[in-house]
Order: sequence, then C-alpha cells, then structure tokens
Amino acid sequence: MREDIAQSGLSPEGTWYDLRGSGSSEVPVIMIHGVGLDHTMWEPQMPALEEAFCVLRYDMLGHGRSEARPVKDITTFVRQLEDLLSYLDITKMHLVGLSMGGVISQAFAGGAPSRLKTLVLMNTVYRRTEEELTGMRHRLQLTREEGLAPIAQAAMDRWFDAPFKEQFPDRVEAIRRKLLANNLKAYTDAYAALVEADVIVQDALKQVRCPALVLAGENDPGSTPAIARRMADDLEHAELAILPGLHHLASWEAPETVNGILSGFLKANA
Repeated sequence: MREDIAQSGLSPEGTWYDLRGSGSSEVPVIMIHGVGLDHTMWEPQMPALEEAFCVLRYDMLGHGRSEARPVKDITTFVRQLEDLLSYLDITKMHLVGLSMGGVISQAFAGGAPSRLKTLVLMNTVYRRTEEELTGMRHRLQLTREEGLAPIAQAAMDRWFDAPFKEQFPDRVEAIRRKLLANNLKAYTDAYAALVEADVIVQDALKQVRCPALVLAGENDPGSTPAIARRMADDLEHAELAILPGLHHLASWEAPETVNGILSGFLKANA
C-alpha cells in the first residue's frame, strides 16, 4: 500500500522520530545515525529515498531530541529500536545503519533476522581486532578527560580531507556543531557501548539471510575496507561497495554517489 506520510514526534519511551515519504508504510526504510550525530545527518539522502519509500529516522538515546537513559551496553540501543518499532507497529523493514548505527543494526539483525527485508551497513565496524580497537579506546579516554572539543576536531580531520573542507566548509561546520552540541555523559556512554559492542554482536551477521549491502570509504581509517570485507564475508547475500577517495562520512562527502548505490539497492530488493 502506497501512501504519503509526514509524521514526527516523541514516542512514549522518549525517542524522537521522523517518518515520511511516499512508499509503503508496512515495510519502511529505517535509518540509524552515528554516535554524536542525530537523525538529521540523513538529510542528504532524503530526496533520493522519500519519493519511493517511507523513511523512518530517529535520534539515538541521549542524542538530538531523544531522552537520555542509563546505558548498559549496545543492547540498550537495540531495545530502543525494538520499542520504537513496537510503538509504530512495524514488523518488517529495510534497515540502514551508519557507524554506531550499523553496529546497532548488526545486533538487531542477529536477534531478529526474519524481520529484515534488506540490511545496509555503511562505514561501520564488525569483529574488530585489538589493533583496530586501540584508536577508539584512545578517543574515548580523551573525551572523558578533555571533553568534546578535541574529539570534534579529530573527527573533522579524520572524516574530511583538505579539499573537501575548502570546497564545502558549511557541511563540515554543520557536523562539527552537532558533535559539540552533545551532552558529554550521553556521548561517552554511547561511545563506550560502541567500543565494547563486539562482545555482544559477535558474528551476528552469519544469521542474516536477506539481501545486504556493505559500503565503506576507501580512506576511512576506522571503518576500513578490510572490516567491510569481513562483514560481507559473513553475510549470505552481500554486495560490497568500496567508495574511492571517501572517508567515514561518505553520505555527506559524496551524497550523489552514495544515494545512487543505496536507492538502487533498495529499489532492486523492494
């Protein structure tokens, strides 16, 4: 059933969500943002998606307009997703997650693979080695000791190269402002859950049987192409796209490129 939808608000459990588009509300595209950002990070993707799909975006706990809640581990954020799906009466979905959103998606998928129409994992991590975890643990400790400013600057340097900063200073500044606007405790609690998530997620992707798409930036130093290949290897039906010259926030660096791949995949598996 196709319908035009524009609905937003705070769920009874304190999650801010935005549901809009012209596709089927019975099988929406659900998009989960990265740590320190909020649902508006998906704005560059909306024009390409909302004409054909009903798209649900929401703010993770302690981010954007969602309420903060004590964080046990990554399952706290999985439960948030489950509660929102229950409130909106969604049983089947296309699930899209970037960075920490991708890890939440992995944990959800491992526990409820039959609910997925498709799975898209963008610039995220999976079954990390101790070497791959070192940088994340260092950034977590730095944030606890010195606050958000150093980590926001470090993110700008890791996520965007010099030519992009010069050409699109407004995009860079928008992301920097989002990071700096975070509540420090909510951010560090979420980041700690991300750092330790592999113990819970483990090899969850081996449970996934639906079509899957894995995207990675060629120059992403944290969510590397090697990690992307690791995810694709554990998925039964995976497409892998390594995006030349791009970094961690590829959806902002090159929205036209990402949108073409993402919308093409979703339409092919709708």
